[in-house]
Amino acid sequence: MNSLLKRWFGRGDAASSVANAVARARGEYRPDLIPLLQEEHQQLLALFAELEAASQQGDDLACRNALDRFTRVLQDHLLTENRHLYGYFSRHEDPNPDIARQVDAMSADMMRVGKILHRFITSYTRTTWTEATRVQLRKDMQTIGEVLLHRIHEEETVLYPLYAPRAS
Repeated sequence: MNSLLKRWFGRGDAASSVANAVARARGEYRPDLIPLLQEEHQQLLALFAELEAASQQGDDLACRNALDRFTRVLQDHLLTENRHLYGYFSRHEDPNPDIARQVDAMSADMMRVGKILHRFITSYTRTTWTEATRVQLRKDMQTIGEVLLHRIHEEETVLYPLYAPRAS
């Protein structure tokens, strides 16, 4: 919640907030971006753990609430990554073709992971909850948890270290 308020109201005086907004609009380097994305990863993992706990307890209402919160944070995270991280990479392509290919591969993989997560979310937000749904959710959560952990690991160890200021 605190990070959301900081994003809405800025992180300092009015002049720096305006300068930050202009830089963000132009796709310039944001020193706060990687820490923000890593914080969102931690939020996603915590919300996923809440969903798992609610599922194991058989609490449908808590499952729906956890899934709803997870969905909102995930959507915000993907939007931020797409707009600011991949947007920056596309506007400031690395001169090293190996790094450029690596960024492109991570972007393509993100599309694949995004589709998997979207199917999972829509499967359980647009359904009537039954015992069969609860059993399937517990099965699906194992796979989704593995996909989520793997993607977060790849982003934080491979992609995020590539994000650095570049000349325009």
